[in-house]
Amino acid sequence: MRTLLVTAFVLLACGVAGGCADRSSRPSGADATPSIPGGPDPIVLRVSRDGGVMSATRYPNLDATLWRSSARVPALDRIIVFGAEDGYLAAVDTGGAPVRIDVRLGTVTTFRTDDVAVASSADGGAIYALTTDGEITRYTPSGGDWRFTPRLPAHALYAQADGSLIVAGAKNDRAIVWRVRPPGQDVTDSLSFDIGGNEATLRKSLGATAGAVGDRIFFGGNEEVIAVRTRDLAKALEVDVGDPVTAIAATPSGDRLFVAIEDEELLRVVDRFEEDVKGKIALPGVPRALRMDPLGRVLLARGGADSVYVISLGSDAVIGVVRSAWRGDLPLVLPDGAIATTRGEDVVFAHPSSLADMRTVVGGARQFWYTLRWNGFRPRAAGLDQPVQFRTSAPRDSVDYADRAAVRDIARDSTRDSARDSTRDSTRRDTATTSLSFTVSFAAVLDEKQARQVASRIRVDGETPRVTTSDRAGKTLYRVVLGPYPTRADADRVGKASGQSYWIFEGAP
Repeated sequence: MRTLLVTAFVLLACGVAGGCADRSSRPSGADATPSIPGGPDPIVLRVSRDGGVMSATRYPNLDATLWRSSARVPALDRIIVFGAEDGYLAAVDTGGAPVRIDVRLGTVTTFRTDDVAVASSADGGAIYALTTDGEITRYTPSGGDWRFTPRLPAHALYAQADGSLIVAGAKNDRAIVWRVRPPGQDVTDSLSFDIGGNEATLRKSLGATAGAVGDRIFFGGNEEVIAVRTRDLAKALEVDVGDPVTAIAATPSGDRLFVAIEDEELLRVVDRFEEDVKGKIALPGVPRALRMDPLGRVLLARGGADSVYVISLGSDAVIGVVRSAWRGDLPLVLPDGAIATTRGEDVVFAHPSSLADMRTVVGGARQFWYTLRWNGFRPRAAGLDQPVQFRTSAPRDSVDYADRAAVRDIARDSTRDSARDSTRDSTRRDTATTSLSFTVSFAAVLDEKQARQVASRIRVDGETPRVTTSDRAGKTLYRVVLGPYPTRADADRVGKASGQSYWIFEGAP
């Protein structure tokens, strides 16, 4: 009797809920609502794959636009990095040219002076590019201001937060890693080690498997997985996997490396602390490329045709297979763990655990997608958007990081001079006023060669800037200047006509 009553209640509940048979036939976990981890706002950037105006929305609301670029964005191939501090998005377009998008102002800058093979950036502002001619160029918001020709062929670049650049290359059967500090031209640190194989194979491996996480860079060297510490270029890891490495993906913490091996239907898991292969993940097919979820929840592996293997990093097991073309932007793991895949001209979101269809964005595959976490689109008080103006301050990008201390000395000394001037008697102030002049400065650097290179690129009214010197804290400072001019308006006109970043100070240099 009790069984009959329970059955009756179950049937009644099914009728009210709208059908239990429907629910039981759905994949396990399909009804669970994915959640977005706390922190900065989850933002989705989209732009036509043919180029156009880029837009930003706050995920999961893809219909309410928060921001649009004020300039046209070229057709993008891949994103290098987003720098949250300055709001710069560094990318490479389909023509191979570096692109910088100022997500605060909406401006877009494309550098088409060189054919670029490899590009890297730490903050989105300074973009380092390895040209097809083997030269390394740095593009800053004020232009291409540094070039370096390495003595050995380079194949991978790693821009560092301190303004330095780590370069990796190959010669014969050796991998070579070295560091340069712009604007200098000298190699300050280097590391060389023998990893076997031939030079052609090693070059291909360096280019295909290189990556960086935290204070380590990693790459596959023939049959070895290598990690190097960035602070001192010491070898941090070397694991022989026994077969040629084709792809590597690191967890966001860098504690584990997932390694794809040539012609093997599995991934080998290298533990950074154990310094050895500590596991294997069987796959439905041979992985040809890897893509890590920024939050380290899943790993995507490119299979044959349009198959993508979804691997849970919690269980080190394959969740399942989704169908999607493998592009520079898609498939993409979204902020809540859903996976954006292509299906014809549409984008379909797959549930993070069941991989069931969750949502379809009609025509979404005709767009380039990118996600970031940032609070820069939140409403701000109007007064906060008015930058503080200092008479002697230099635009941030007009000088190199290494020279900012010198610029601060200039600003401090100038302020002191102004304070002394203000205490002079009225007769002397009147005399100073009649002889007041203004000088345009384009750079203040510690390297004479760089200063002369900057000067050679500028010409206004048939005049080229001169390089002056002064001593600051025991170091010689080289300043690139034009003037003096009788009025600030005259100096400002010259600065604008130069097309370069500049600042104006009172008096002669």
